Amino acid sequence: MVRRGALLAAVAALLAGCGEKTEPPASRVTAVTGTVNLDKPAAAAPDAGTQAGHRAPATASTKRSTFTFTGRVAPPSSQVTLRRAGAAPAAVDTGADGGFRARARKLKRGANRFVLEGRSPGLRPWKVDISITRK
Repeated sequence: MVRRGALLAAVAALLAGCGEKTEPPASRVTAVTGTVNLDKPAAAAPDAGTQAGHRAPATASTKRSTFTFTGRVAPPSSQVTLRRAGAAPAAVDTGADGGFRARARKLKRGANRFVLEGRSPGLRPWKVDISITRK
């Protein structure tokens, strides 16, 4: 009988946490976040010479009709899309670590506007305007 009481007291002490304070709950993620890696034109004007000017936070230039760039999104399970203004979004392959590689195709001469977006159920989406100038 004494053994049973000692065992119950030991279990109760373990369940009580031996007087330790509980950790505060981890902050909950509320939005998708991301980064984009674009080559910036060398010695460009502050607006990178695009029609979008300062409104386009991500700019690049190329001489080709296709431009590929990389980035990262969190959470890694987010769906990433690239959409030209007025067109349907194209899916972007995302790795298990959240790294992605996007390809803008059929670039016309001059400024080409895109929206890169990351979405995950229950979270606010992440969006960035991209202007790619084809020379």
